[in-house]
Amino acid sequence: MKYNLRSTFLSMLMMVFLLSACTKQDAGAEVSLSYKMLADKTWYLEYALVTTGANTVKKTYVGQSTYFINFLQNKTTTDSDGLTGTYYVEKPGSQLLIQVQAKTGGGNVSSYNYKVVSLGDKYMVLENTTSAGKTQYYYSTQK
Repeated sequence: MKYNLRSTFLSMLMMVFLLSACTKQDAGAEVSLSYKMLADKTWYLEYALVTTGANTVKKTYVGQSTYFINFLQNKTTTDSDGLTGTYYVEKPGSQLLIQVQAKTGGGNVSSYNYKVVSLGDKYMVLENTTSAGKTQYYYSTQK
């Protein structure tokens, strides 16, 4: 009887260890894949959904001179507002995040963070939440 309990406990302990190790590897693989999906592309803002309280407003930018951002392979970034800086992708827990540290042409520092809602080869949805509400940004690599 003692042997069966000890054997069962050790088996369960081993499974917990293996599952936690797989999760860490999967997070690293997801971050690595995200860098590859982002890099060396120009991402054009197509539209944004701005939610304040119970109201959601869609702001469309398709066909207009619009905002874009470049994420480069060397983990630097530039955008249509003239900001240049660095970015990194991380996954603290279950949420994938993109964090940007940039400077304006005048040298002012701008830092911003986005939750990654979805990221594909040609489409990306990022989300930013502030005290005013939540905004989801819909990007495409096609102008």
